[in-house]
Amino acid sequence: MHILSKSTYIKGLQCEKALYMHKKHPYLRDKLSIEQRAKFQRGTDVGVLAHEVFPGGIDMSPSSPSQFPKKAQETWDNLSNPEVNVMYEAVFQYNDTLIMLDILVRDGDRWLAVEVKSSLRLSDTYYNDAALQYYVLKGCGVPLSDFRLMYLNGDYVKNGPIDVRQLFKMESVMEYVVEREDFVAKNVERLKAVVALPHAPMVDIGTQCNDPYPCDFQGHCWKYVPKDSFLFTTAMDDDVLFQSYLNGVNTNAKMMQQLDPDSEEAHQIDALETGSYYIDYKTLYSLAPQPKPKSVAFLNLLLNRPAVPEIDGMRPYEEMILAFAIQGKYENAAAIDPMLPTNHRRDDMAAVTSQRWDDMAADGCFVWDCFDDHNRWRESIDLLIEKLSHYDLIVCFTPQNLTTTLLRHEIIQNQSVGYKIFNLFDILQQTRFYHPAIKRGLTLQHLETALFGEAKLFEHSRILLEATGNDLISYQQAREDLITENEMVAKTYQHLFK
Repeated sequence: MHILSKSTYIKGLQCEKALYMHKKHPYLRDKLSIEQRAKFQRGTDVGVLAHEVFPGGIDMSPSSPSQFPKKAQETWDNLSNPEVNVMYEAVFQYNDTLIMLDILVRDGDRWLAVEVKSSLRLSDTYYNDAALQYYVLKGCGVPLSDFRLMYLNGDYVKNGPIDVRQLFKMESVMEYVVEREDFVAKNVERLKAVVALPHAPMVDIGTQCNDPYPCDFQGHCWKYVPKDSFLFTTAMDDDVLFQSYLNGVNTNAKMMQQLDPDSEEAHQIDALETGSYYIDYKTLYSLAPQPKPKSVAFLNLLLNRPAVPEIDGMRPYEEMILAFAIQGKYENAAAIDPMLPTNHRRDDMAAVTSQRWDDMAADGCFVWDCFDDHNRWRESIDLLIEKLSHYDLIVCFTPQNLTTTLLRHEIIQNQSVGYKIFNLFDILQQTRFYHPAIKRGLTLQHLETALFGEAKLFEHSRILLEATGNDLISYQQAREDLITENEMVAKTYQHLFK
């Protein structure tokens, strides 16, 4: 039975305690998020597609962990079988370390090793991953002609059926992995010793909790850190916060002694202790729309960026608009767009009673989607141009530059119209908005917690289409989410700019 694998080796490089907990106390890990599951599924799908670059191979994937020894032996037997030229998920084990190589291709009297990544560029983690695999392959005596990382080609444009040889590109990392052999060997021995410890190693919390990946044992390791600790602030870099924390400045009171009382960090700590939020109101008021717009549209776009392009003319991870919701507000009921119903439409099949605002005559919500046929996504462009042209101001909440997105799709035809976009995400960033919930990211869900108490939003529509396929029930839920999120944007705008 093996002790280390690719994933546990990378986890151990990040944090020894995380490796130990994963091996000895896996039940204490945090719940896997929908986003993480979607990323894992995307990686699997891209890996399977990459097999077509080297077709006709044998899939060595074990059906369960108990099959690892059997598959390792079968992989070894296939190396000397002249009828086997390609293997997928080939299993090798050396020095208590197991790997499953994505693709192994016969190259004369040697073998070409290929590891597939579902990204547009390579990271240090991918190189470390490859170095471990080389270490195991060499230890098993597999003669290699090269080791390559295969990843998505951002310049590939789909034109007809996917051309896998153009979709992917490869980079040889042979020189790198050979140079890292001693480094890997030392770390394998070190991490095996960690797993053999009678108790979890003493590792203080630190920047490694989120670098290069968020650790899935943070709930366990951070359980004794007070929820109002300055470690949850954002005004200072995490390395500075942890350095102070580990050097004895481990309470808010001690940290406040080090700070200017009028500093952003001090304001954030005060917000922590009072359970409120901090915002620079002077900056907020300076950013308020002037003059007050007579008509406002609240816009929510659901963008999808498939790793493998689905539609001709598109590249890997190029965005497409799969749905949008526009909720309009007018001072003059006669000015209402005739295309925008005064009732509050959830979709073409359902409508609910309109919700009135104190200072507006009418409101409505128009929802469009192409969940059932992604080829229709460009229909959204003309619709958005028509709808948005009726408003003085377009309010949204997104970490992306929505003006750039609208320009890219020619929804806003020139820069002079860009002033219509009022992105609350950018506004809150500029006003240094802070609440402890946003330490995990400034999202609508966390914003709702900060401004209005417990969050009711569940923003899974953002990654819905990565995971559900043609799930009509989920599509209906996504439509509901679009409107619910849009209502939160409207509520936030109303709250901030009363």
